[in-house]
This record gives sequence, C-alpha cells and structure tokens, in this order.
Amino acid sequence: MKNNFIYITRIILLFVALGYGQSDKEEIVLSSKSYFPINNDLTLVYESSFGESMTKYFQEGEFTICSSEADKFKYRQALLIKEDGVFVKETYQFLKIFLFIKKETTFTYGKPLLRFPLPLLPDMEWKWEGDEYSDGEANKVTVTGKAFDKEFIMTKAGRFEAIKLETIVVGSSDSKNRVTEWYAEGIGLIKAKIVIEGGGLMGVLRDILGYGTIEFELKEIRKQ
Repeated sequence: MKNNFIYITRIILLFVALGYGQSDKEEIVLSSKSYFPINNDLTLVYESSFGESMTKYFQEGEFTICSSEADKFKYRQALLIKEDGVFVKETYQFLKIFLFIKKETTFTYGKPLLRFPLPLLPDMEWKWEGDEYSDGEANKVTVTGKAFDKEFIMTKAGRFEAIKLETIVVGSSDSKNRVTEWYAEGIGLIKAKIVIEGGGLMGVLRDILGYGTIEFELKEIRKQ
C-alpha cells in the first residue's frame, strides 16, 4: 500500500507545462518548449490545500527539473522533454501527514512514464502502462489522458488563456485519482484539481484527513 502514496502528490506533481497553443483543432496545441519556462529568476507561488507552495524549473544535464516545496511537502521531478513527448524519469516526494508522521519516497520507472505525447491536439487521447519502483517493490501503473481546447481561467495571479488537460492515474490496491490541470504559455501550471476516487492508502488518507480533493491555484509570480 505504501507505494500508492505517490498518487496524491504525483500531480502536485506534476507542476509542469507544455508547448505552444492554438485554438484551431487543425493546429498543434502543445509543443515542447514554451510551456516549460526554464527561468532561474522566476518562482511560481501557489495557494494550495497544503498551504502556500513555491515551484521552480531548471535544467540539470538532459533533465528538466521541477522542484516544489511547502511547509507540508517537498516534490522534485526529473523530466525528459523530447519531440514525441514529455516523460518522467524519477520522482521524489516528502509529505508530512501528522506532526510526527512523515513519508519520504523516491520513485523510478522501468521505462520513462509518459506524461504527455507531443505534438498534442484538442481531443487527443493517450495511455501509458508500466512499472513503478520504490523501496524494492514494483507496482503497475496506468495513466490515461485527454487534451481539450484552450479557455480563459481566473486565478489569484490574474486571468490567463490556458490549455486544459485531464489525466486519470490508476495504481495497485484499486487506487485511482482524477487530475484536471490548466497550463498557460510562458508560465506553466496555473491551476490544478486532484480528486481521489479509489482506495488504497490514499483512500484512507482521504477519509482521515479530508483530502478527497486537492487544489492548487497560481497566486503570484516572483522575480528574484
């Protein structure tokens, strides 16, 4: 059950974003660069179910690193951005559940996890299946997703034209989470909503802690 813990923060995880947007269904919606703003001088500040959180993107060799941190969690994801998609190579997460209960885990994948295919069009759907490893254990994971047209979204940081994506992550022990994300060009993730639908450890945490729905909303863009 402990490996199901990733699904509450995978999407927090996910604080990544993708490509160049067009509203015409005949045009490419997402390519590989402008939704990954690698800018060491910018910090994205979110209001979230875990309190205020801050996210930065930076390059580390061949990997694009997404690093997020709040009082109750830390999250670091190594991404491979290729012409045919965005892939997750490794995920680190730390989450404080109660005052004296903490969880720290690193996840790797038998083959890089497909986060999004590229180029991506409205109404396009994708699916990935593979093995996820942590603490010497392997678990089967299935990710399915769909892209939608761009729309205007209001956040505490302002109004943005954003691409909407929906992803369903299914793991062992009947864990299932539904993720809705909005990404704005040149910024990245501006809003996310994660609904915990399945069982497993996340189902227990949902019932105990009230984390049935986890939300993130861009609050501020800080320049150093």
